[in-house]
Amino acid sequence: MFKEKLRTQILGGCLQDYKNHLSGLYKGFYITLDGLQGQYLVKISINPANEADMAALVSFLDNQKLNQKKLINAVTGSHSISLTIKMPSLGKNIPDTINSIVDPVIDYLISYTFTSGCSECGSTMDQIDCYEINGGHYFLCNTCKDKIHASLQTNQQEIQSKKSSLVAGLVGAFLGSLIGAVLWILIYKLGYIAGIAGAVTSICAMKGYAILGGHLDKKGVIGSVIIMFIAIFFANKIAWSWDAYSALKDYGWTFTEIYKELGYILEETDLVGSYYGELVIGYILTIACSAKTIINAFRESTGSYSIKKVN
Repeated sequence: MFKEKLRTQILGGCLQDYKNHLSGLYKGFYITLDGLQGQYLVKISINPANEADMAALVSFLDNQKLNQKKLINAVTGSHSISLTIKMPSLGKNIPDTINSIVDPVIDYLISYTFTSGCSECGSTMDQIDCYEINGGHYFLCNTCKDKIHASLQTNQQEIQSKKSSLVAGLVGAFLGSLIGAVLWILIYKLGYIAGIAGAVTSICAMKGYAILGGHLDKKGVIGSVIIMFIAIFFANKIAWSWDAYSALKDYGWTFTEIYKELGYILEETDLVGSYYGELVIGYILTIACSAKTIINAFRESTGSYSIKKVN
């Protein structure tokens, strides 16, 4: 995740680098550090002596948010603190940024006799290990890990037992995709090919499927993606027809005629290559912008989960 020189400067080099995150024990507190988009998420496992200590901690963190410009958010759970830190633009500033935010929190916890254990139950008696659960990282005792695992299995079974109405869902996906198609056309009129419009199309299509189909299952995700590609094809054709209409309307062409004869017009103007070239670029940008959304939707639609111990 970090070059070794940087890792050794972050929290005294106490956290081990596991390529996709850092985790370890720092000054007696279990800590994980995950990289998000432009941010770092630092989670600290805590165990307060009483509720008054937690109330005081919340107040302290609120003050930290006011005083630390790089601290975007600080959230407390029953036995954890989550610090969202803005990623500095220069790599060499990463250690100082993280240390300047995390160290005062750790010092506060030490001064008020907080301890550290399982981030779910606070246990300090059982063995505590770091687990990767659906991409996130948590220090847990075996009991809490087993409970979370059982909960994920139950959720998976419930999701897989739900069935959607395919026809109604596809109608919903079609209606939802129209929003993205309109956005595609408008952005194209500004002179751009925008993958973000394709991503919006996929999100709206899947949302429409879920609303009318009753549930976004595996076939719903697949159907929504197919409709997304179809919607982009026709959006691109409409956008090109609109441009052609602007050039040919004075010669008596109607928009409907141009749309029907677009293939002929492209051949006569030697623009077939440009037309399909832009369509391919549009598809590539759409895939790039929506791939993560589609993968996550597919995973959620099947109740898929991952849980493993970090070695």
